[in-house]
Amino acid sequence: MPLLATLAALTLNTTAPADEEVRIAPGDARFRPLEIGAYVAQYTSASSATGAFSLFVHSVDDGAGISLIDMIPMRDNVIVAQRRIDARMHAVDFSAGPYFAWGAEYVVSQMDGAAFDWTRVPIGGGEAVRLTGELGTTGIVSDMFSPTLAALLPMPPQTRFALPTAQPRPGGALSVAWTSYLVLRKERLDTPSGAECDCWVIEKINADGGVTHLWVDRAAPFIFKRHRDVGGPRELVSELLNFESMQR
Repeated sequence: MPLLATLAALTLNTTAPADEEVRIAPGDARFRPLEIGAYVAQYTSASSATGAFSLFVHSVDDGAGISLIDMIPMRDNVIVAQRRIDARMHAVDFSAGPYFAWGAEYVVSQMDGAAFDWTRVPIGGGEAVRLTGELGTTGIVSDMFSPTLAALLPMPPQTRFALPTAQPRPGGALSVAWTSYLVLRKERLDTPSGAECDCWVIEKINADGGVTHLWVDRAAPFIFKRHRDVGGPRELVSELLNFESMQR
């Protein structure tokens, strides 16, 4: 290979040292395209009346967006939450569902790059509150059973990175928190659904210092297992109970 071409290849493949955290914003070239299609996944849930919740995922807008709908059967009602993610940028541009950062509320949020427009509706009744402003990034992401982390793979073990998430503040303010992640290892996983994967195990350091482990693959349903607050007071494991592709 000619010297200039060799140098160019080395430059393109240069990455930060494994112990250095890299910030990755929506739209970063590290996000690689995924085959989303349409599928239904069911996971264990300690809060559900049935012990499980369902996730419905499909591509929308001719593949430009990803729709994720959670349905959680409770004792007296069914919780429904929706998110729409930009398939290329991996920014969350719409969400609607229960939100408890400032109290028991139903929040409808719209994001357009750095701009946000959130409407907070008290679940028990009361006047709605609207929040608007700029977050200072190209958007925020969600790893909640979404394909976003999968779009960053493969990554070698000990790779550290950070993604921007919405951070509610006291008094109803909103800002960006750069949430830290660490690729621990690759691991063979057998799930109660019968589905298997050679998953990357990714550690997430939450804003409150709690640790979450996620088993992630580039194939649907992308998140095969989620272990929240490892060793903490809110420790909870969600495992894949059932998976069905809806592709024709």
